[in-house]
Amino acid sequence: MTARGGRLGRGGDTGGATDSGATGLPGSFRTTTEVAWDELDALGVLHHARFPVHAERAFSRLLDTMGYPYDPDPAVRPERHHVVARLALTFTGPVDRPGTLHIEQRVTALGRTSLTTGFTVRAAGGGSVVAEGVRTAVHIDRATRRPRPWSEEFRARLRAALTGPAAAGDGETKETAPWT
Repeated sequence: MTARGGRLGRGGDTGGATDSGATGLPGSFRTTTEVAWDELDALGVLHHARFPVHAERAFSRLLDTMGYPYDPDPAVRPERHHVVARLALTFTGPVDRPGTLHIEQRVTALGRTSLTTGFTVRAAGGGSVVAEGVRTAVHIDRATRRPRPWSEEFRARLRAALTGPAAAGDGETKETAPWT
């Protein structure tokens, strides 16, 4: 399913930042994930395929913070069900040891059925940027597998998660405990 012309493109938005009616939100959400030694490749750096896993963990942490912890029953947490329609990554430096990744997410577009986040990944200690990316999720109805509008409750909780209690010295960023 692609954002251009795939099945998701009929009857609902697919999350491109240029979608009609899609707007970003102020603020950001920061969390951490842990790199394990077995994620390093033969060159001793974090394998490129592991970055999307860490980005997904950070997004999952955002949903947890919003009050949507994972539950496999689609009737329990319907706002948790989405598919990724777009994922783009640019690598700017290596992660050469196990440790903490600092991931900051910004909502760049919130459409009727889509949510696009830009994210920045920093190595241990919150130092230099090692990757940047964009991820678009489309909210789906588990029964029909079709795009479904985000609820007003979801939108309100998302705004609160981005502008809630700030990290020290930053009035626009919310930070959470590490993902576990």
